[in-house]
Amino acid sequence: MDRGSLNGGASVVVDLSAHAASLARTARTRSSDLQLEPPPVPPLLDELEASLARFDGHPDTAEAFAAAGVRARALAAAGGGGDEALRSAALAYAADALTGLKLERALPQTAVSELVSTVASALGCSTETVSLDLFLRAASSPRLLELPPLVTVELQLGLLVALAPVSDASLWSGGPLEDLGCLVHVGDAHPTRRVRNVAQATLDGIPDGGVSERGWIHSVAVKRWQQPYAALVARARPDCRRQALVFLEEAGAILAPVLERNMLLERNAARERALVDSGERRLLRLGFDLHDGPIQDLVALAADVRLAGSQVAEHVDGRAREVVAGRLDDLSAQIVGLDRTLRELAQSLEPTSVLESSLTDVLRREVDSFRARTHIRAGLDLVGDLDSLTASQRIALYRIVQESLANVREHSGANEVQIRVRAGERGTEAQVVDDGRGFEVAKTLIRAAKRGRLGLVGMGERVRLLGGSFDVQSSPGGPTSIRLVLPPWQPVAADIAEPALL
Repeated sequence: MDRGSLNGGASVVVDLSAHAASLARTARTRSSDLQLEPPPVPPLLDELEASLARFDGHPDTAEAFAAAGVRARALAAAGGGGDEALRSAALAYAADALTGLKLERALPQTAVSELVSTVASALGCSTETVSLDLFLRAASSPRLLELPPLVTVELQLGLLVALAPVSDASLWSGGPLEDLGCLVHVGDAHPTRRVRNVAQATLDGIPDGGVSERGWIHSVAVKRWQQPYAALVARARPDCRRQALVFLEEAGAILAPVLERNMLLERNAARERALVDSGERRLLRLGFDLHDGPIQDLVALAADVRLAGSQVAEHVDGRAREVVAGRLDDLSAQIVGLDRTLRELAQSLEPTSVLESSLTDVLRREVDSFRARTHIRAGLDLVGDLDSLTASQRIALYRIVQESLANVREHSGANEVQIRVRAGERGTEAQVVDDGRGFEVAKTLIRAAKRGRLGLVGMGERVRLLGGSFDVQSSPGGPTSIRLVLPPWQPVAADIAEPALL
């Protein structure tokens, strides 16, 4: 190669390097420009949000729709923003919106088909495809799975009836040692004896409950450890059998972990009931001991004071008799007050008063008694159905409110205390707040534990046994807040009225 060709090659290298540098500067400039611009909004998601806006007419669903939009955009961005990512994100948005509407009971089943048609039109696919995809996504939503099992199952079967080609669905359970029972039913038609027989056949291992392909009743087994644990039965036209069975098989797989969680909850509840019952028996015995011991001693003491008064009157005259009689009367009044307090305490230790009466009435009586014994203003705010709590939860809630008020009376120096209890689908929250002098939480708890005074510690342990959370907030100068949250618990196998078999 001659010198000219070498020089020419060097020239080419120089030119290419200069060109590469120019491209790099351009790329950096464009990158800088892009960083200044907000990310583009996917048009498909925008259009779908606008189309589904007419379903967002319930005041409690606005938050669900907003959260669904944020999640859909994050999914689209994580998927690269391509067509497939946008379609998947759009289906996720529709499923989250549908879940929010179902949770708030704000969407009639008849309107679900309109929502499905809207989504199918926006995505350019069939309503059958959208229905199956929405069911799989919505029925597996974490928002459903965090609810009590019975509520979760009811909502999942509601989604099945709304999205699958079935008119009604029911979940049946039973074993060798227990009768077959309908746990949950959704739909207009009540379960018939034929439906019950199909469910029993499915649990016995007969495929599709022994129903012919031309029948209207279809069934699949919900399995645990590959063995039938429950039966999911639905009605569908014979020409929709294949599609209905696909929905039922998928629903059975989704229901299995919910039933498994219910079984674990039942086992934990049995242990918790045993622990609570043991504690309540000890308290009941303490109540009897108070009645048969110290209270009877006070009755005897009151009689002795009256006898002493009559004897003193015989031997003391004049002014001295009046002074002694007045002091003895004061002592008698104190004995009467102490007797009344001990009797109220002995009665409050009986758990039957909490279980046999409305918890709302029990708490109101406790607060009224607190007002009568102190000069502290007490407010009570009760919201929700407190009688839907389990027996152990009711006892624990009552005991904690009772102990909190005792602490306010004895130690706080408060002028006012507020008790708030709110029960809802996501659990029960109780809070006792006083405007007293407050205390250092950590030091007080340690000091109380060393002295064997386990009031606050015992409260926290009660709540922990029930799977809840307990928190004490205070500081010198106050205020003091005691807050507890009890999780919802309503097992699938709860005592519910079985639908009449026609």
